[in-house]
Amino acid sequence: MTKIAVIGAGQFGTAISNSLALNQKNQVKLFSHNNSKIEDINKRKKNSQIYPNTILNNFLSASSDFKLLKEFKIIFIAIPSYAILQFLNENKNYISDKALVVNLAKGLINNNITIVELIKDLIPNSYVASMKGPSFAVELLKGSNTLFTFGSENSQSFEIINSITSKTNIFLDFTKDIKGVELLSVLKNIYAILLGYIDAKYNSSNTRYLILTKAFGELNILMQEFHCEKETLSLACGFGDLGLTSLNDLSRNRTLGLLMGKGFYSSNNSNVVLEGEKAIQMISDSISNSLLDRLPLFSRIKNAFKTGNGVIDIDFNEFMINKKTTVLTYGTFDLLHYGHLEILSRAKNLGTELIVGLSTDGFNKVKGKTCIHNYEKRKYFLESLSYVDKVIPEENWEQKIRDIKENSVDLFIMGDDWSGKFDNLEQFCSVEYLSRTPGISTSLLKKSL
Repeated sequence: MTKIAVIGAGQFGTAISNSLALNQKNQVKLFSHNNSKIEDINKRKKNSQIYPNTILNNFLSASSDFKLLKEFKIIFIAIPSYAILQFLNENKNYISDKALVVNLAKGLINNNITIVELIKDLIPNSYVASMKGPSFAVELLKGSNTLFTFGSENSQSFEIINSITSKTNIFLDFTKDIKGVELLSVLKNIYAILLGYIDAKYNSSNTRYLILTKAFGELNILMQEFHCEKETLSLACGFGDLGLTSLNDLSRNRTLGLLMGKGFYSSNNSNVVLEGEKAIQMISDSISNSLLDRLPLFSRIKNAFKTGNGVIDIDFNEFMINKKTTVLTYGTFDLLHYGHLEILSRAKNLGTELIVGLSTDGFNKVKGKTCIHNYEKRKYFLESLSYVDKVIPEENWEQKIRDIKENSVDLFIMGDDWSGKFDNLEQFCSVEYLSRTPGISTSLLKKSL
């Protein structure tokens, strides 16, 4: 028997516990502080407060004694995101160092910290994973076949969860991109509000899928900005959950959008604050104005809540114009490494074309730099990257204004170690400084070698 604990006897915790109990090799125990729920489950096999008309699996049991968690090697967390910090602080000593902790909760903590990151911080020796997907709890409880994405740093954890979900109505796909799984569970709520609004206002399948297509594109941009794998978007936690949450009227965030589209929402008379609305401000605080320019849908949703009138203003003629945005950056790019890839990827994410000014061998001598590779080899490396569109030679400090004018540059990018040093270029284009990847640099690599 595999002993499985599920924390939280709400809608989703009850539903997933019931599904896991379908596999008779699983010994599933549902934990809750609510003693009336515990008694109801153990004596009558019902959770009458949540599902009054449903008889639960006969092999499912419940407990309010969290000290028993020490006996469990697999623990699912299915409580609201805002309650997880308190729960962990009160009960982390009861969770074994060898336990596999699977986060089912959706949301972000302050400063865009994911719930998985929070759990890892508070229980550093346990194995922490994420499981998200297109799933309404009531349908999961009724036995509907349901696909989740399991996000874990190692495939062994996936094999464990795959074994306990066999002979149930739960199916899995897999990624090592845990952050992407966690982030998508928040981002899709934002666009679900938008799709609800569009359906209410236009009542058109054509327009619905126009916006859905563009929303998917914006999710791709945001995933790159937050260093997630774009492939994660094609999994259950991405495309699947976006579709379910955006297009089904059981979705609370879509319902909020429907109310907004019919003119029934105002921040002055609404007490409704859902995951999508909270996520908008969190994400907005973490991205630059330059990136917002590439997220016209997100920007319009944000403005609807900022103004408080709930109106998402979309001029389709303006919105659908494919604007070319040229980004320019400079560097030596010797010993091409992960830090280079990160900053170049983020720079391209801010526009449609990325030009790299590469220091020539002669200019490196002027700067007192010695390179391992000559200009032609460094140029070849850069041109092999899919997000670098053009490489031009950087021969002196003064050529930047000329390069900006000749290439019709819209945005000049440099690492934040150069902050303020190129502000004089703002009269010709926008200027932005991106944070460097911590812990890596060409100098450190050369020293290590």
